Amino acid sequence: MSSNIDFYVASQYTLFGVPKCGRGIPILGIPMEDTVSFRPGTRFAPDVIRAWSQYFEFTPTEDLGIDPLEKACDLGDLSLLQGMADRNLERIGLVVRDAINTWGGRVVNIGGEHTLSLGVARAVRESQGSYGIYIHVDAHLDSREEWPVGQSLSHATFVRHLINQVRPQSLVFLGFRSYDKEEINFVKSLEDSTLLSTRDIKSMDYHELRLFIRGIIDSYPGPIHLSIDVDVLDPSIMPGVGNPEVLGLITASY
Repeated sequence: MSSNIDFYVASQYTLFGVPKCGRGIPILGIPMEDTVSFRPGTRFAPDVIRAWSQYFEFTPTEDLGIDPLEKACDLGDLSLLQGMADRNLERIGLVVRDAINTWGGRVVNIGGEHTLSLGVARAVRESQGSYGIYIHVDAHLDSREEWPVGQSLSHATFVRHLINQVRPQSLVFLGFRSYDKEEINFVKSLEDSTLLSTRDIKSMDYHELRLFIRGIIDSYPGPIHLSIDVDVLDPSIMPGVGNPEVLGLITASY
């Protein structure tokens, strides 16, 4: 195991009781909370998710025909410096890069504020030598030039930094419903970008949506980076998020 992982990562109890790494696809908690603008608490999320997971009966084989946890292992939580976004992104990049290189090219991250995906994207590009598709599943586009005014790096701006720094071959925005005019114009102007709002997704059936996304994924070589903010779901079923937005996706839809 590499020195960055040894130095920065602390292991506690594991998600759904999977083994500690060892072997498998690593799950890494990233408790980042440096630029939140409304509700605090994102740094506690990995621990809370792990704690709650101990009390869920997770039986995916009945519906999926596979057990995704069979090949998973838990790497623990990344140790971060509170309030130092740039330093933390560097550390995230170091550890995620080492995890990708050590465990065969795949890693699952649990946040933490969404800004952490910039550090993950840097690690993907550095470890793989290319960056294929960035898929952003979120109530927001996170592509503002500044937020709050005067702050260029935050949870509401990191996608613009990601675009400029790692230069994805393709971008997919799914489930958004909250944005400003400059921001939506920016993402629409990007080459090879696909935008499906919450309303768009609700108008499609499951198989249509699946085939649409599969067509995009199959069109580009290189790594796929899937980044999900749970505020894409409606606050009626996912109330405990930093920036809730009404009229979101609901689990009963699919």
